Amino acid sequence: MAIILIIIVVVTLGCKTHKQTTDNYNNNSTTVTSQDFVKKGNELIDQKNYKAALTQLNKAIELDPENGEAFAYRGMAKYQLSDFKGAIEDYNKAIEIVPGYGEVYDLRGVAKGNIGDSLGACEDWKKSYELGFNKAFDLIEKYCPDETKEKEKEKKQ
Repeated sequence: MAIILIIIVVVTLGCKTHKQTTDNYNNNSTTVTSQDFVKKGNELIDQKNYKAALTQLNKAIELDPENGEAFAYRGMAKYQLSDFKGAIEDYNKAIEIVPGYGEVYDLRGVAKGNIGDSLGACEDWKKSYELGFNKAFDLIEKYCPDETKEKEKEKKQ
């Protein structure tokens, strides 16, 4: 479901598709786009083959350095390989390219939580929720107490 939402956001906001032409042995040319590599990378993520997914997504980014979707998926692959800082860097780039990328704020928040940045995680989940990604609300409620809850805790101590 999360992957479908990323695709919808990128398609809606207009992702560029740079092309690369390759020649095969029959002198027929085949056009390969950045999106072709993203699609293959996504399939490999679904198959839990994260290292192979990184290879495909790196190719997508090489063809189109402004492909926010490719950075988002590469961040997902890095996250699954426990490269949380690398995932955050890719999520940052995806958000830079597509600022309204609500789900990527959510994903970045999870990665920040894994490196102990709870404040940053909460900020990202709140931004994600503001951008319409409602699933972030559960994380906000669980990990991000509002000021009222904090004040109540202080009174009890």
